[in-house]
Amino acid sequence: MDAPDTTLGGKLLSCELDVACSTLDCDAVMGDYADALLASQEGEEFVAHYCGRQYLQRQVIDKKDDG
Repeated sequence: MDAPDTTLGGKLLSCELDVACSTLDCDAVMGDYADALLASQEGEEFVAHYCGRQYLQRQVIDKKDDG
C-alpha cells in the first residue's frame, strides 16, 4: 500500500520511522503557548486535534481559577 498524499502533495511518512514523527508534549505546549494557541480558531482546532478536547476544557477551568 502506498503512503497517502498530504494536502501539500507530499507523501505522508509512516510513524514507524522515528525521525518522521515526534511526540507532542501537550502539557508543555499548553503551559507555554496556551494564550497564543487559543486566540484563534485554527489554534483551538490544532489543540483539539493533536491533544484532545480535554485540553480546551482545562484552559477554561484554569482561567476561572485565576479569577
